[in-house]
Amino acid sequence: MPLQAQQIVTLATQVAKCPGYLSQAGQLLNSILSELCQTYDLMECSGQAQVTVTPSAGSGPYVLPTDYLRAWRDTAIYYIQGVPYSMVNISLQEFDVLVQQAGISNYPERYATDVTPLGNGLPANLYVWPPAGGVYTVFIRYYRQMPDIVTPEISTTVPWFTNTNYLFTRLAGELMKLTDDERYSKFLGDSPDGAQGILDRYLKLQDDDEGRAKTVELDRRLFRRTDNLRITKLLGW
Repeated sequence: MPLQAQQIVTLATQVAKCPGYLSQAGQLLNSILSELCQTYDLMECSGQAQVTVTPSAGSGPYVLPTDYLRAWRDTAIYYIQGVPYSMVNISLQEFDVLVQQAGISNYPERYATDVTPLGNGLPANLYVWPPAGGVYTVFIRYYRQMPDIVTPEISTTVPWFTNTNYLFTRLAGELMKLTDDERYSKFLGDSPDGAQGILDRYLKLQDDDEGRAKTVELDRRLFRRTDNLRITKLLGW
């Protein structure tokens, strides 16, 4: 059973031999959880956003949820009479060189996100191209910045990242760095018992796809369907 935040903090301070560092341990626990969101694509911190694109707003910007970090690959989809239309993710640099003229509108095929506002505490923005020719609701699966735990040192909240062994080991190692305890490198290292080693094993099993077929995907903007090719190109004559 996953431990509560206060239990993780208490155990980590005991192992690190600094029981008076409860407040610092709480701050570090939130920092560790925030780092996991920002560094790894974890299913535990995923969500789905709905953004309505309209002709009046053109290509955007359209405001994304305040906890938006980055989108799943190939998951920006809108529906027209039940038929899904998937947009291709491009960079802002690619978006900047696309033609933007009055009167250009169609079914959006590409999208870009601008996350620079996040540094100022503002939500990220979505841009689409070509500008929407109608009102469409775009569904985007994305990775979230999970909220901090309020006063973790006394909180009964179970952290969203439920690998308690990693959180406890990592937190103890970070506390050892504060107190100049030489054991910190062992606790934070990539050995089987170190925090990085525990996390590496966890990530290998994350969203396990061993039982699913895998395909190689090409960029849909550059590679078209093969149903327009000559028969010799399909059969190899």
